[in-house]
Amino acid sequence: MMKANNLKGSDGLMRGLAFAIGIICSLISSVAFSEDATFGSSIVKVSPPKGFCELDKTNKADVALFESASNYVKVGGFSAIALYPDCHEFEEWRKSKAFLLTKVVFARYVKHIDRPAPQFTTEACEYLRKGLSDEIKARISEAVTEFSKGNSSLTNTMSLGVLDEVKGTVCYSGQLGRGKIANVGDVTFVYLSAGTYVGDQAISISQWTNYVDESSIPEALANLKAIYSHFAAANGKTN
Repeated sequence: MMKANNLKGSDGLMRGLAFAIGIICSLISSVAFSEDATFGSSIVKVSPPKGFCELDKTNKADVALFESASNYVKVGGFSAIALYPDCHEFEEWRKSKAFLLTKVVFARYVKHIDRPAPQFTTEACEYLRKGLSDEIKARISEAVTEFSKGNSSLTNTMSLGVLDEVKGTVCYSGQLGRGKIANVGDVTFVYLSAGTYVGDQAISISQWTNYVDESSIPEALANLKAIYSHFAAANGKTN
């Protein structure tokens, strides 16, 4: 989340990688739980968006999936706060362990913000507009290769760039991706992320949905904006 002329530093690399690596996580059926999370001086309030479900902390399968997701997002320098699956897909997952695509994840950037949060968010958006460096692309490629050794693989992605921004408050960006899922086949998906903050804590709100046609992207963006609006209100943000 740094300006383009600062990207040679390790912080710039990890901040860029953190946003890009999320497209890979979209192929993992993950879950999480609702609760207020305290980081430093910031309390981040999260809850399931409309149409998304909260999971049972006493269910070993749920806990194992959340831990798996938590370990994975660490690759990008993030720590998972919560992840909520679409209620309908979750119901099917409960019955058959079917692939679970539609979901929302809340995560925090693990490093301390070293500048005012509005500036930090604006610089992140500027960086996303510049695109990914060759070094970051190489690291993502390595992660994709490692991930594709399992039963699922990420076969192609296309950057949608920055889709909208409220300067100094929230930046919306995205990817269009295609993956191959065991026992499912090809899946085309929209991955969108809202980069924002609460107090001195950088936050990413990410959403994965199915791609059907050209209307899928604006619909996904409208839904993510609604999720952000609810999150902002719960955390005392005015925009």
